[in-house]
Amino acid sequence: MRNFTVSFVLVAGLSGGCQSLNLNDSTSELSGATFTTLPDGSAVNANIYDSKDDVYLDGGPGLNAPSKAASLPAGDYYFMVTDPSGRTLLSTDVIEARRFTVDENGLVVAASAHLTGIDADHGALTVQLMPYLDTPNNGGEYKMWITPVDRYTGSDAGAAKHGFVPRYSKTDNFKVREVVTPPPPPPYCGDGNVDEGEACDDGNNTDGDGCEANCTMPPPPCCGDGNVDAGEQCDDGNLTDGDGCSANCTIELPPPPPPCGNGVLDHGEACDDGNTNNGDGCSATCQCE
Repeated sequence: MRNFTVSFVLVAGLSGGCQSLNLNDSTSELSGATFTTLPDGSAVNANIYDSKDDVYLDGGPGLNAPSKAASLPAGDYYFMVTDPSGRTLLSTDVIEARRFTVDENGLVVAASAHLTGIDADHGALTVQLMPYLDTPNNGGEYKMWITPVDRYTGSDAGAAKHGFVPRYSKTDNFKVREVVTPPPPPPYCGDGNVDEGEACDDGNNTDGDGCEANCTMPPPPCCGDGNVDAGEQCDDGNLTDGDGCSANCTIELPPPPPPCGNGVLDHGEACDDGNTNNGDGCSATCQCE
């Protein structure tokens, strides 16, 4: 791979264009050069790209070189993207969508269906290589090919690779950094998503907020749960009568004091002779006479 920029000019809506190439006979090899670059034709460090979308085709002179330096002959060309060996075609659109034209100054001046950029050095166009598939190469390496339209065979007959004959083609290898996306964490209670086996998930592991810490719904309010819910006067956490809060969660009034005259000396009584008669030593109010 080479660290160059390319000076093509490409425009949308290819029509006609120059079709005669500076090839003297059937044995001539293609002169000039082609490279991959960024959309603005700036230098590419070791031809390693962050994304497949970043890779553009450029050709002819390198950065700050005259426009005709190492330029391609004027004419119409096709391009394709393969794995480094050329055995696997990775470009996915039809060949006519991958056509561009080079003018007499060695600059790309027209392109068919692909996105284009502007080479900041020469004002030429650059051509995006997408769409193409991921390379099967373990190192993330690709090969970009160009060939004159009249040298395209349309078959793999002879030495041709997907219609591109190596001796009549120019290539440039490039790499795309593999972006490794870590797998998402497994679902868990508290991640804010109601996953399989969960009745709820409010994004925390706190009880008492409408979704329990184990992602189950809290039980419906009821008498005896210790919470005074709507319709309850009290709730002491049990269903026992006689303790101030009844089994149906209503307030219980204290029992009346035992009556004087029951024969039992109760609290607040000085005496209790079993009656409520005065003048017998224990009054009707159970006080000593």
